[in-house]
Amino acid sequence: MRGELRSRNRPGPTDGTANPHHPTNSPTNPIHQFHQLHQFHQILIPLLRHEVHAARTLPLLCGVALGVTVCAVPVVFSLRLDLGAAAVLLHLTAVLGGLGLAFLLDDPATATTAMCPSPWWLRRSLRITTGLLALTPAWILNTALVHHALPPDTRPALPRGDLAVEALALALLVVALALLGLRLTRGGYGSQVAASGLVVVTLTFILLPQSLEFFTAPTDPTRWHNAALRWRALSLTALLATLTLLPRQPTPRR
Repeated sequence: MRGELRSRNRPGPTDGTANPHHPTNSPTNPIHQFHQLHQFHQILIPLLRHEVHAARTLPLLCGVALGVTVCAVPVVFSLRLDLGAAAVLLHLTAVLGGLGLAFLLDDPATATTAMCPSPWWLRRSLRITTGLLALTPAWILNTALVHHALPPDTRPALPRGDLAVEALALALLVVALALLGLRLTRGGYGSQVAASGLVVVTLTFILLPQSLEFFTAPTDPTRWHNAALRWRALSLTALLATLTLLPRQPTPRR
């Protein structure tokens, strides 16, 4: 009799916590999905806080602040811009934001964080996402300021979509260069390659001939369209480079 009672009290196939085929434990069950999402949230949020705290965010904040200041000057002093000057200001803010983003992936303590249980690509992805999310509202604000500084009849001609693609292309280029720099510096200072590389690329784009130019004024639709195609190709190339370099953890310094 005691043996039968013990066998009845043992968790068997009818126990939902022990039976993987129970409907409650099905991957498609909303309760199971909510439980997985809650576990993921408990892991991701502390990791995100740690990465933001460990990242070099001051250069990014300075780049964002300088970009907003540059775009706010015409509004504060009631200056009117033409389309060419508006494009130059937004190009400048994209470069300033990219320079700040270049320092976000630096990890001076790479020798001690190499054995972290969380994947390297996940930690760097969190930093990249944080940087892009920080640049997005700043870019929206800069575009609104420049748009307000244009004459009312010229404002509809501002190609905000193409300019946003240019800013995204520069940001992805910086991320790819920073990941490459992390491999060259054994996971320490990707900004050594990213910041200097962005400056070199920017100067090169400025000096390119008209047939290969990237920075141009929206007043010439044909030249602007050709430059926009080059920016899209650059953004796609930088994205592929980022996706290729991101899963490869650099060898840490000893």
